Amino acid sequence: MLRQSLTAKLCERDRGELHVHMNGAIPLSIIQNILADESTELPPDFLIERDLVRYTPCQSLASYLTPWQVLRLFPKKRENLDRLTLAVVASLAENNVRFVELRSSVLYLASLQNSSPTQALERLIESSRAAADQFGMRLGLILTVTRGDYSSVALSTLLQAYQNLGEPEDVVGLDLAGDEEIAYPSELPSLYRKAKDRFGLGITIHAGETGRVDNVRAAVKLFGADRIGHGTAASKDPYLLDLLARRDICIEVCPISNRLTGAVPDDEEHPLLEFRRHQVPFVICSDNPAIHQRGLTDDDAAAMTEGLSASDIYQQFEVAKRFSFIEGLD
Repeated sequence: MLRQSLTAKLCERDRGELHVHMNGAIPLSIIQNILADESTELPPDFLIERDLVRYTPCQSLASYLTPWQVLRLFPKKRENLDRLTLAVVASLAENNVRFVELRSSVLYLASLQNSSPTQALERLIESSRAAADQFGMRLGLILTVTRGDYSSVALSTLLQAYQNLGEPEDVVGLDLAGDEEIAYPSELPSLYRKAKDRFGLGITIHAGETGRVDNVRAAVKLFGADRIGHGTAASKDPYLLDLLARRDICIEVCPISNRLTGAVPDDEEHPLLEFRRHQVPFVICSDNPAIHQRGLTDDDAAAMTEGLSASDIYQQFEVAKRFSFIEGLD
């Protein structure tokens, strides 16, 4: 009875979500409705029931990312952007999320809707504001750039759209995501640092998800990261852990995702406990909850299974507020 009572209290706790991808948080029913409405043709051999969800660990990160073959094909219609944004925020609200930093690729949206990046960003802001207002949630947008030869151009394009709209406070940060084995232009880190200095945007970098410790170090020293997305590989380097602790850089830990992507193999202890031992701040996040058919509440439970205490979980709301890029959180 005591354990059931504790579990109920943990389910009811207020939450902050600092690492969730918009297209990985869209409920399956909404995806199917939009695909039908927009007459979207699926890739050859892609089966919604088999390929759009992830229940068991994948052989690689690339395998885990198979759903994005379809998730990048919509929404083509403005009204469907509104539908999916509202559905994403509603599902977060069901997990008692009080504030969220939602990651989105505006350049994909611009391409899908045949609009300029400025128009696409404006539409995303309008949709997210309306959804957040309906559920009484604070929402900030993190603009995502994908690693690759054109990532510097992509970042500059996004920042120009941001400036064209008068530097709206809805945009709170910048992200770098994608395959960590893919090289990026040498000037990219300095562009992130300049954006941080000029606009006051927070910097979060996907790093150390695929086993490369050096990527975490580069995120800190070259990009000026305030937070690290996943960062599981950092646990293998005590000196890097000490650096993260000393600079008070928060790790965005996604327990369910970490196991499903293979970032943390089944036969290894989750780095959460190593982070705690080295006093590296971390926050529990959900990453792609709809793909997992789970929510942030489930990630809390998974973190406890990995060794966190109920006290650790209760502290998470305050930790999320402390490291959030959204200003003025009570």
